[in-house]
Amino acid sequence: MKNLYHSAIAKEKYDAIIIGSGLGGLTTAVFLAKAGKKVLVLEQHYAIGGFTHTFKRKDFEWDVGVHYVGQVHNDDNLLRKAFNYITDGALKWEKMDDVYDRAIIGDKKYEFVSGRQRQIDKMIAYFPKEEAAIRKYYKEVEEISGASVMFFSERTMPVWLSNITGRLLRRKFLRYARMTTVEYLNSITTNKEMIAVLCAQCGNYGLPPAKSSFAVHAMIIDHFLEGGNYPVGGAASIHRTVTAVLEKNKGVVAINARVKEILVLNGKAVGVLMENGDEIFGSTIISNAGIHNTYNKLLKSAAVSPELIADVNSILPSVGHACLYIGLSKTDAELGLPTNNYWMYDNHLIDDSFDWHLDHKFSHSPLTYISFPSAKDPSWPARHPGKATIQVICSLPYEWVQEWENEKWKKRGEEYEAVKQKITDHLLEQLYRVVPQVKEHISIAELSTPVSTRHFSNYPAGEIYGLEHSPKRFESRYLRTRTKIPGLFLTGQDTVCVGIGSVLFAGIITSVAILNRNVLMRINRYNKLKGKN
Repeated sequence: MKNLYHSAIAKEKYDAIIIGSGLGGLTTAVFLAKAGKKVLVLEQHYAIGGFTHTFKRKDFEWDVGVHYVGQVHNDDNLLRKAFNYITDGALKWEKMDDVYDRAIIGDKKYEFVSGRQRQIDKMIAYFPKEEAAIRKYYKEVEEISGASVMFFSERTMPVWLSNITGRLLRRKFLRYARMTTVEYLNSITTNKEMIAVLCAQCGNYGLPPAKSSFAVHAMIIDHFLEGGNYPVGGAASIHRTVTAVLEKNKGVVAINARVKEILVLNGKAVGVLMENGDEIFGSTIISNAGIHNTYNKLLKSAAVSPELIADVNSILPSVGHACLYIGLSKTDAELGLPTNNYWMYDNHLIDDSFDWHLDHKFSHSPLTYISFPSAKDPSWPARHPGKATIQVICSLPYEWVQEWENEKWKKRGEEYEAVKQKITDHLLEQLYRVVPQVKEHISIAELSTPVSTRHFSNYPAGEIYGLEHSPKRFESRYLRTRTKIPGLFLTGQDTVCVGIGSVLFAGIITSVAILNRNVLMRINRYNKLKGKN
């Protein structure tokens, strides 16, 4: 098997060892490799890519974490330029429909359209008496997104420099990050229906308005204001193109390579201990395994202060989810399936509905999200002729299925299957509300739960969004690229926030901290030269 870990890998000494092949880890790896560093990426799963990988059943395949990405359709956007740099321009994107998200709240429908001003106009048309509040909201969303660059860049600084300038760089962002989304919205309007509509995409960061930080809400909303895009070839084309560039620059990626421990000698991270007993040594160790995994599992307690552990563990993991993967025996064109996503809510009382849901085990989620990945991908018809796929997602707390966490995958028993069937039936009912024409053409309908996510991703609570995006998350002084252990760095979504763009940015700031170079200049230089070819 290509990229399979073998003990000969441990005989080499590396400039950088990266734990986890999610996009944050791979992005960091490419920047370091292009800077001439000898890089090794270790992936515990049998597939590269973290939540950018795909899986197959018969004639179908589905992504597991990439549903749409903003901004990359614009050649002048930094995110697009960064993707060009880490993939050598090989990754292509397809723009989604002009209406990229549709929300159904109770019996009312709302559209999210490409273009900041057009979306503002759309919201004013829905709520004409709230024009002043709407304009204020979108203005501050843009300001917060800008302030986030300084906030997260500060996390690359050495402690001494952060102590001098950090407070100033963090101040504006934290003013909003310390508020919940609903606290901010209540400060500009009393219209509860409008608040629900403005929060309809909250599933993108995994918390309802009363619990989420307004800063993360603003960043995600701003990210998608110009519309959504999908990687041509599916989500796996992201990690494939990045890995190809890494290997071209002599980097190594190994799968089935589970790290047991980060080795710390005389207070410095010096390597990793593999589960098979191999020790691999490197000048720099980068963890893309998530904050909880890094500090609670990969580091011995003697290497980490009790204060740090308490701070990290005080931030809860994001809520788990169930995903129904559907394969259809007809094409998207034949069935008239859209490229836009659906956000469906029982009513506009989003926080009350989620509170009730979380207090009643195995109750139906008040949110259903529907995505049509094959319709978004122009390469799908040639790769999978006569087929189409859909994903239907809802919240599902890990605690509800935790009793089956130690059972073997696909062999968790009748009671577990009965729980899955109940959820499947509900999600199909929701699906038929928006695309009833698919009902007679379903070939496969397979449900995953948080214990499946835990099995494959090694996240302890089966969470795909890492740490919950609460105000407390952004207050922490330990969620930084630089750790207090010399030689150990962090990357990935826990160091910035959820989303493909944020994770790529996490890889960039980790690279800046390690290389002590302005890698943005490299990105811009690459794209400028590429444009001349």
